Amino acid sequence: MSKRLILVGAIAVLSFGAVGAACSDDDDGASVREVGDGSGTGSGSATGSATGSATGSASGSASATGSAIAEECQPVGDLSTASTRVNVTLDEWVIEPDTTTAPAGQIGFVLDNSGEDPHELVIVKGVAPADLPLDEHGSVDEEQLPEGALIGEVEAFAAGTTCNGVFDLDPGEYTLICNVFEESEDESHLKEGMVTTFTVT
Repeated sequence: MSKRLILVGAIAVLSFGAVGAACSDDDDGASVREVGDGSGTGSGSATGSATGSATGSASGSASATGSAIAEECQPVGDLSTASTRVNVTLDEWVIEPDTTTAPAGQIGFVLDNSGEDPHELVIVKGVAPADLPLDEHGSVDEEQLPEGALIGEVEAFAAGTTCNGVFDLDPGEYTLICNVFEESEDESHLKEGMVTTFTVT
């Protein structure tokens, strides 16, 4: 997984009458979604042929400029194929599934972001909450998880919206987390309490 920074901003560069947009950040290979604070100096639009928005990847130490937003829902799999559906509420600072157990197979997690921040759902198998490898921000360093432990995730999506993901889960113990880190608040959603356990029978 890679550390991602979601931001919208355009940098207008004026040089000898030419206007362009630039966006270049390198992926540092870390593992937590970052959301910038939107308090930077970038503007939401640019002149000439420059685009008014951009979404890009950046290292965790980067500072966001412009207005930071969560991505639109990116569903994982086809919810109609799920043999079991689990409704999950994401809020500050909880993950609340309507059941803590489900039979093995195609499990569809129907996610309702009832909070004010963007949230995501990351599914980890066989690692208890107390044993999750954390980075300096108190978020899970996904690359340090045991091989095969990271089952998948539904990427962060905006407050007040819904999203879903279908995962083929074998019997076992799972940990569900929101691994968003808000740079502007130095706030790890996991550290704030967005973690719970889930059993597949």
